[in-house]
Amino acid sequence: MKKKYLIWAVVVVTIAVVGYLTISNIRQNQNQSASFNQEKTLDVKLGLSSQPSNGLLWVAVDKNFFVEEGLNVQVQEFAAGKLALQAMLGGSVDLTTPAEFPVVLATVNGEKLSILTQVNETGGGFPMIFRKDGEETFNTSTYFVEKRKIGTSVGGGPEYFTQDFFNKYQIKSNGYEIVGMKPEDLPIALANGSIDGTAIFEPFTHFAIERAGVENLFVIYDKDLYSETIVLTGKTDWVKTHNEEVNRFIRALKKSYDFIKSNPDEAMTLVALHTKLDLATVKSIWPSFTYELGLNKELISTMQAEAQWALETGKTKNEISGVNFQQILFSQPLQALLPGLVNL
Repeated sequence: MKKKYLIWAVVVVTIAVVGYLTISNIRQNQNQSASFNQEKTLDVKLGLSSQPSNGLLWVAVDKNFFVEEGLNVQVQEFAAGKLALQAMLGGSVDLTTPAEFPVVLATVNGEKLSILTQVNETGGGFPMIFRKDGEETFNTSTYFVEKRKIGTSVGGGPEYFTQDFFNKYQIKSNGYEIVGMKPEDLPIALANGSIDGTAIFEPFTHFAIERAGVENLFVIYDKDLYSETIVLTGKTDWVKTHNEEVNRFIRALKKSYDFIKSNPDEAMTLVALHTKLDLATVKSIWPSFTYELGLNKELISTMQAEAQWALETGKTKNEISGVNFQQILFSQPLQALLPGLVNL
């Protein structure tokens, strides 16, 4: 009998010891895993303009897609993409999302930058907007007899579009004057007649038409003209030495893209929240944004044309023949993760 109890005692003790060791091992693994994950969380300082064109980024922030990929993304907001780019050049942020035009201007003036992917393209391009001023039809031969003031964002994509428009329609430079203005000031200036026309990105196109009244305006769309592309950009040195941050960032953006396509109503609500626009305005301008990732040959051609224009207009005095815009598109991370989105 004693022998039987002894055997049972040994069994119970053995089970207890094994159980204790198993639980201890599980806890140790959990602690190691938590420690590992904590050590592997990587910091990225991101500069963003508070514009709806950055919807892909704002959704990624709000839906914790960056967190899911092990990134601690610290967002600094700016009034415009070109201002965020200037902050990055000064070392305040690691990545930012300007239009490609300010990136070209910085590049031809000696900055070493790398574009990782586009995050938005203006669907259908900008419209050129003119006050009618009593005219029933838009006729370039009569409208520009009087010198017209055209307000736009100088140093950004809208300025390049404005020149592209005038070149295509063969409007001579003595028929207009470019007036550099803040985007938020353009709708009021157009409505009160301080300027005769404007070209600007959304939501300020929407506000300009709304404030002046569409019946009082010529609103001209031309899909053959320049279309602005918003690009995820970093300094070349930073991009090449932070491969893991870049890969995780792009994976998070892919999640954001999928979410926007599957949940457009919630995505619009999030964009409205971050841009401080009312939801009705966001819904109205939503078709203007593609929120697509990718790198393509068209972007290279656009940047080459912009560089040539910058040289011709004195925005740079540097020789541009040595600038290889295909090399500025740092396609390796996107190619490795989403090869179908790279066409170079």
